[in-house]
Amino acid sequence: MDEHRFSSMRRKLLDNLEGRREIRDEDIYQNIDDLILESGMEYYIRLADKTDLRQELFNSVRRLDILQELIDDDSVTEIMVNGTDGIYVERGGRLTLWDKCFYTRERLEDIAQQIVGKCNRIVNESVPIVDARLENGARVNIVMPPVALNGPVITIRRFPDQPVLMDQLIRWGTVT
Repeated sequence: MDEHRFSSMRRKLLDNLEGRREIRDEDIYQNIDDLILESGMEYYIRLADKTDLRQELFNSVRRLDILQELIDDDSVTEIMVNGTDGIYVERGGRLTLWDKCFYTRERLEDIAQQIVGKCNRIVNESVPIVDARLENGARVNIVMPPVALNGPVITIRRFPDQPVLMDQLIRWGTVT
């Protein structure tokens, strides 16, 4: 689905949810299902695309948007969002450009505000650099304009599930 249609559906979803205090996940999914059904009347959407769209819309309002897929992937050790220019992912010590990206600066800024808001912090032009943590313990660094020239820069570093032991460091040749 193209970014314009997705953005339109996301706006409608946010409008439907606006003003409600406590919104259960089931209510959000029901709103999304209604929107997808309505959109299906206007243009054809494959079943697989409907399933992906449902999850992407949910992640965009309740979780960390397109980054949620990477956060849920245990093989990802670092996520680097370079404004709207691209998202780089580190897996197994190898850095690659991810095939998805943020198309609008506003959407990326919303994610930055959502991350720092959960930690009772702020990030804006007067406080353009902030460190925070996600609920899973991952470390987050956010740099906003005017320090970041091409839009918000977000770096998320995940810690290993198992601590690195001295034996492993010796095997890897990190220490003797």
